Amino acid sequence: MNYNSIIISMVLGIIFFDVLGNDKLEMKCTVTEELENNKPAINKNYTEKDIFIFIDRVNLWVSDISYKKWQNQNKESVGKIEKKFEETDKIIFFNFYEFFEDNKEKLESSFKITFEKFGGYLSFIKFYHDHNGKVFFSSEIRGQCFAKK
Repeated sequence: MNYNSIIISMVLGIIFFDVLGNDKLEMKCTVTEELENNKPAINKNYTEKDIFIFIDRVNLWVSDISYKKWQNQNKESVGKIEKKFEETDKIIFFNFYEFFEDNKEKLESSFKITFEKFGGYLSFIKFYHDHNGKVFFSSEIRGQCFAKK
């Protein structure tokens, strides 16, 4: 095993330990790609910039805003959302759905986050829906994440 392989193994080991061992974790992610409606974005707002992703296993939450902060800023929306948190040995999946009303019949917006624990790959897609629930616009960022120290 050469020197570079040892360094890479050590760095990845630190990432894995942090991701696997914490109920709440903040990840620092460097955006490497931006897409709009599945095509490269013309106006790049995040590429080569850092964003933070909060993983909260206690509240089954993954987002670019902490669960507590989201709750405080969206008190009127709490009854209009659904979320799904799924975790495997290798990947965390999170889906968030916000509806126009509490009856949850018409979808307003949604997002989907896929985070690979081994390697730190992130895909974060936001979908915007019309009044019929059909997606009229999507925005995606992809990048590489590391546990914030």
